[in-house]
Amino acid sequence: MNTQNLTIPMFPLNMVLLVGETTKLHIFEERYKQLVNECYENNASFGIPFLDKGKVQVYGSEVKIKRILKKYSDGSMDILIEGLGAFKLLEYSKKLTPKLYGAGLIESLNNNQKITLNALQDALVNYFGNIQNKFVDYETIGHMNVFNVAASLQLTQLEKYNLIASKNPQFLLLNQIKFITHVINIEHTLRDSFINN
Repeated sequence: MNTQNLTIPMFPLNMVLLVGETTKLHIFEERYKQLVNECYENNASFGIPFLDKGKVQVYGSEVKIKRILKKYSDGSMDILIEGLGAFKLLEYSKKLTPKLYGAGLIESLNNNQKITLNALQDALVNYFGNIQNKFVDYETIGHMNVFNVAASLQLTQLEKYNLIASKNPQFLLLNQIKFITHVINIEHTLRDSFINN
């Protein structure tokens, strides 16, 4: 796999955006107003290294600005961003003088990892069929990738971080799906027992 190392602007947040996921951000600090304006004008991406308990972590998400939703008179703004992929942070500078914001050297991760683990394929066919009432066959699962599936599971930010930081994301995803399926099955059993009483 050809990995390319890039230096990009950094905006540390307690957030992980997987490929294709979108979210809104309210930008009000001067340094991040500068970052957003420059990235938007140059159609450039920026990095969101995961921030946990105030500490910048090693992994994060590369994102692009889809659009600026609203600008306020004080220069603050609401923007819509989309995840492009996960990265490993090789170097990080809190401030990249003369800019107000920081930057980091990143190594892009394999964001297109196909689902090859048999147990995970079985769990997904079961999950989509029994939990989401969608017919998904093994061929379809074979075309999905780990991060597409994870994006559909409503994982917490920390769960998503652990997934991108994992040496074996398929195994981690398998455990997540087993857990979610187990919880939903318990809910169904409890609901059915209330109905029967």
